[in-house]
Amino acid sequence: MEYVTPLLAAAIAVVGTLTASIYTQRSALRGKRMDFEQAQSQRKEDQESKERKEWLEQRRACYVALNIAIRQHRTAINDLLHGIRDGAASDELRADVAQTRRMYIERHAEAQMTGPREVLNTAGAVRGHLSSWYGMVRRLDQGIAGEGETLDAALAYSERFWERGERLRAAMRSDLGISDVSDAVADSGQDTRDG
Repeated sequence: MEYVTPLLAAAIAVVGTLTASIYTQRSALRGKRMDFEQAQSQRKEDQESKERKEWLEQRRACYVALNIAIRQHRTAINDLLHGIRDGAASDELRADVAQTRRMYIERHAEAQMTGPREVLNTAGAVRGHLSSWYGMVRRLDQGIAGEGETLDAALAYSERFWERGERLRAAMRSDLGISDVSDAVADSGQDTRDG
């Protein structure tokens, strides 16, 4: 019996040591698994964030191109209109209108594939206005203007463009998460028109 107690104590110590070793190993494996899962989750979040940033950058580039195309087309129509008024409408002005119209139509089509409904609805209002204005100026240029289609009416169309253009830019900025700076500019007394 005197040998049993030390053997029993030794056996308990060995079992305790083995149990502690197994427990430590399992804890380490559990920690590694949690670290792996956390790293995997972080990689997934990073990938999703990268994809969101890329999508946002593509959309921003599309909006910039659309805005530039609108401004160029508006300027070309306006130049032709002033050429008609001044008796200086030229083939060069007409070609510029045709070229900017093609570019604008392409940029608008690209926006239709990327923009949300609010931006597309606002872009559609701009497209409708530009198309009507373009048609009126072309008919004036060809001498086949319809009822109410005068130089003054066409010039008034140019002025009415600003509100639609500003609404479209505000919708695009909002979609990109950019606060609308037109209020701050208006408060400072600056003109927000850009042509």
